Amino acid sequence: MTTSASPTRLILASASPARRKLLEDSRIAFTVRVSSVDEDAALATANEQARAQGRAGLTPAETASLLAQLKAQAVAAELAAEGVRDALVLGCDSVFEFEGVAYGKPHTAEAARERISAMSGNYGVLHTGHALVDLRGIEPGAALPVASDLPTVSELRSATVHFDELSPEEIEAYIATGEPLWVAGSFTLDGYGSAFIRGIEGEFHTVVGLSIHALRDMLRRREVTVTELWLPPEEEN
Repeated sequence: MTTSASPTRLILASASPARRKLLEDSRIAFTVRVSSVDEDAALATANEQARAQGRAGLTPAETASLLAQLKAQAVAAELAAEGVRDALVLGCDSVFEFEGVAYGKPHTAEAARERISAMSGNYGVLHTGHALVDLRGIEPGAALPVASDLPTVSELRSATVHFDELSPEEIEAYIATGEPLWVAGSFTLDGYGSAFIRGIEGEFHTVVGLSIHALRDMLRRREVTVTELWLPPEEEN
């Protein structure tokens, strides 16, 4: 885990190894605090509210944005209660949209097989929601604010992913790795799945799960430059 000497700290509200690696590769200092948000319950409530408004439910893009915000706010509330006043909390969530349907993590080989077979030779859109909650404005000794009242900036990034055709044998071999069971849309760009991606329209980082460019934009909106969070250059051996 990375630490920072910067007066402003970045806290990643995610257990995702891919998101951690993106920040590490970008030489951005951060620590990790995993969110305890009940995603299923939160989405059930949000979809019920959407249906009460005459809609079919949340769109895949709205789902990604909502979960990113809830994760960031949950961690921010915990840190605020612990007296943290120097941090920005980053929440992210990715949802893959295929033929209008939101695909999260398949969890089972059967679900992954069905999805990957349908996606073979086709394309879909990967939505990654980002939310940045700012804890720096809480006055010492003041009553703790509600998490939803803390200054928050959000950014949604989407990218179209084109898949090559996969043979039944390739699908089974990919599922056997276990990789597609625990990622949105049942594929990755930074692992075994990279062999089956024919092209991307949009940011590579968006598909992996955290747009570094979106983070820069959100930091700037909170009057922080990304360079403030950079780690010093590594010395050559």
